Amino acid sequence: MGTYKGIIKLHVNLREFWPSVNSDVFKVLKPNDEVEISHAVIGEPYLDSDIWYVLTNHSFVWSKAVYASSEIPLIDKKIIVTADDIGIVDQIDVGAQIALKEGWINSLAVLVNRPDDPKEEYLKRFAETLKNHNRNGSSKSLFETTHIGLHFTITSGEPVSDWSRIWRLVDDDHKFLNFRKFDKKFENSDYVDQIKLEFLAQYEKFKRIFGREPDHLTSHHDVLTFNNPLFHFMHAWSREKGIPLRNHRFLPSSKRFWYDTIALTQVNLPSISTMNSWETGFGEAEFESPQHTVVEHYGPIPPFGVTCYESTKRKKQEKLIKWTSDFLVSTDSCREIVIHLIKTDFRDQREFVEFYDPLRSTYPGIEIKYFDGRAAEYLSLHEKRPWTTHPALDLSPAYFRPFMKSDDCRALKV
Repeated sequence: MGTYKGIIKLHVNLREFWPSVNSDVFKVLKPNDEVEISHAVIGEPYLDSDIWYVLTNHSFVWSKAVYASSEIPLIDKKIIVTADDIGIVDQIDVGAQIALKEGWINSLAVLVNRPDDPKEEYLKRFAETLKNHNRNGSSKSLFETTHIGLHFTITSGEPVSDWSRIWRLVDDDHKFLNFRKFDKKFENSDYVDQIKLEFLAQYEKFKRIFGREPDHLTSHHDVLTFNNPLFHFMHAWSREKGIPLRNHRFLPSSKRFWYDTIALTQVNLPSISTMNSWETGFGEAEFESPQHTVVEHYGPIPPFGVTCYESTKRKKQEKLIKWTSDFLVSTDSCREIVIHLIKTDFRDQREFVEFYDPLRSTYPGIEIKYFDGRAAEYLSLHEKRPWTTHPALDLSPAYFRPFMKSDDCRALKV
């Protein structure tokens, strides 16, 4: 996307962070000053216009104060806010249902290998709950308005398929191997074939439970980005089915550094630039999907626990506000924010560990020492969500599925 010249027509404040007359003043512009415009966004209505220009220095100016000789692209900004790890822990699922109903989030990533649920009764009840409740202020059910995706796993719980057919992926108890045991052998065709078999079993189970295709595909511990064969298999499947994958462009990219240097020492993880080149080989997809995945608000990372919830909530909110502002000044039209939450009265990490200790044997691979971080994330969303308080942002509803290509940018001339 190019840039566009503009001439200031009247004295006007250049705003930082948000397209709003209440945002901090970066600079005062006077008539005949020249500015360089990147694009336009919807912002706070002022007088007769809610259109704001984003300048190349990442500040905002009210569009009616600027003469532009060219049409400025107006980018509709959509956010997918996904609650991960749904389907295993009741209190996580309750928190997600509340968040959906209140309009804090609009997407779920569902694990379908819940232990001790051979007839799929729990997950079917969960789907019915979504059908029987609406988001506040909406006439449509949560089932209709929520992006419900498959959260594929080969690193937590037990397989959906017969373990004897995927024996390379499980331990002596027939549970999936810990993700830290992922190594270069998983690039071999015999491993990849077993992963494909298990993936298809989880995919079919998802469709059986929810009665529809998944709206998106994600993976527990991001295993689909761990090596070339998995990356290529899932991207080929995604293009064939028209189902978006979670974007491998994480913000911040330091998450990849943590995986590469501490958690996965037996794997030479592909860099984001390497995966970009792999993705380019598939050509342009016929559906829209988020261009970046935001994860910086995670934490504290175990074994560290939450020592002060007020401080932790504030830090999470500040990071989300920062990345929401970054989204507005970027030329991205859609981003995903990944949320980990739980609705609980527990606060101390030791309480979580004691209460959820049975998960270590029934569903290994979900980190119970991070449940206090989930509680903090739930409380943070309950208190403040930058994407629900700003007119430039839109929680993309799922009834626009599938994400077929549309014009993200509308030409605008003021």
